[in-house]
Amino acid sequence: MLGVVLALVASSQLPSPAVAAPFVGTVRTFDAEPTGSAPSGCSATGDVSVEAAALAGAATGNRAVKLVDATASGYPRLICTHAASAQKSVTMRILAPQLDTGVVIALGKTASDTTGLWRFYLERSGVDVKVSVFNGTNWVVIGTAPNVNPTTRWFRVRIDATATRSTIEVDGARFSTNARASVGTTMESLVINSAGTAPVGLQLFVDDIGIAGSIPKFPAVVAATAPSGQQIRFPGAAQMADGTIVVAYYEGPSHGATNGVIKLVRSIDDGLTWSSPSLVTDQVHDPRGPQLTALTDGTLLLTYFYMEWTASPYVAHGTFVMRSTDAGLTWSTPTAVGTQMSCACGPVWPDSYAGGWSAHKGPIVELASGDLLIPLYGTTTTDSRMRATVVRSTDGGVTWDAPNEVTLGVGSLSYLEPNLSVLPSGEIVATIRMSSNPRRLYLSRSFDDGFTWTTPVTTDIPAESHSQIVLADGSILLTYGNPGLPGRPTEGFIIENPSGSWDGLAVRSTLIYDAGTTDQGNPANIEIAPDQYLTIGYDVSARTMSAIFTTRSDYAG
Repeated sequence: MLGVVLALVASSQLPSPAVAAPFVGTVRTFDAEPTGSAPSGCSATGDVSVEAAALAGAATGNRAVKLVDATASGYPRLICTHAASAQKSVTMRILAPQLDTGVVIALGKTASDTTGLWRFYLERSGVDVKVSVFNGTNWVVIGTAPNVNPTTRWFRVRIDATATRSTIEVDGARFSTNARASVGTTMESLVINSAGTAPVGLQLFVDDIGIAGSIPKFPAVVAATAPSGQQIRFPGAAQMADGTIVVAYYEGPSHGATNGVIKLVRSIDDGLTWSSPSLVTDQVHDPRGPQLTALTDGTLLLTYFYMEWTASPYVAHGTFVMRSTDAGLTWSTPTAVGTQMSCACGPVWPDSYAGGWSAHKGPIVELASGDLLIPLYGTTTTDSRMRATVVRSTDGGVTWDAPNEVTLGVGSLSYLEPNLSVLPSGEIVATIRMSSNPRRLYLSRSFDDGFTWTTPVTTDIPAESHSQIVLADGSILLTYGNPGLPGRPTEGFIIENPSGSWDGLAVRSTLIYDAGTTDQGNPANIEIAPDQYLTIGYDVSARTMSAIFTTRSDYAG
């Protein structure tokens, strides 16, 4: 089905960059080119030639460009030109049987510019590859790609650049920077050379070189557009038994401190086209952060928390649940979620904790027993520390009683925006946004249907405003806003074994969506078919909410 999706939405792709989308352009192999001389159409100095390269698993007859630096009196350099453009996307495969000195890869402003607008340096550090960028004065380390084994295996290098920002991927590990080697607005050449005249000890093979004049994007369609003066944020998504995808979202004039409404759109063709928005709820104050859950009996639950911004200080009225038995066409009156952190009677937040307060981010999850769990966060009437909790419903979400609440975590850090996933084994995994510096996602687990939880532990995942879904094979797709990047764009990766460690995966995350604004994150996800996914993101400047299509192969394995 996704092949049809890709074809149909190609003309609807959004202008916002998705750096990790597959390379689009002609890839040059060297198998048919004569050996012993530099590749045609490129200029070379030093020891640069096309040579046999049936190495490290490459096919018999494989050829690649070989650069050798074995003397202190010179060094090899390859320059391949491409029409000048304000964007460049470059891909290549590299094998370095000898990597005693490093490799410089630059994007030149002209055919003769060897310094480059962007200039990167790759050097071996054991089995890892350390990546540095030249800022016009000094080399600055921007990251390390782990377990590359560059001397014994081919690995891919990808660079996506505009005039103001560049991202380099080394064996799937991605690093972004705005540190330019020089000032310019366009790029016209790819430059590859060793570290310089004095350093020696390089044998480098470069194959499958591709250069394109634009950065590719994942296929996407606009699912909703807000009217003038309004913006879309905070989507929540669910899929009904008949395949209908429903997405609820918040529409208001700003991120907070103003009143908005909750609307809903639906798709009956796996996200290709979307209905006109329908109004779910418009209240006296501000219902926000909608999330959706489709239960096994066909009931659709919508949750939100309710803010009164006109009060001084602000009033948090708690979290509410609405029910629909017709896939979101009509809705019940809201029911308050009971919690020991606050009631629905108007506790104040955030300037006073006299009544405590609570909110929610993650959707309700359904257990095999039929019980439902909703994750909350907030403070109690006697403790201003921000905590994460779970409230249970034993009647299909009709009632939510405070005595059924258990704590996921509380301590010196703030516990925010917990999300839950129920694994096929019955284990429940809670992920929690934390106030740690740097920002890191925390994990807690339950092995008894959510009655007790392990102490939350930190991961190496730089996540805020995250979302997760359990896929058909039991793995988890985790998407989140990365606070370490400008604008907090949406990244994601797949945890093949969610019962194990989640560390070491985020370094090879996929950049799914970047609206280019400073107000992003809060994605929602649907598995539209095995290995085919839909992620919902939004662009507050364009007033749009978009459905972005990815496949399993778009995520590092």
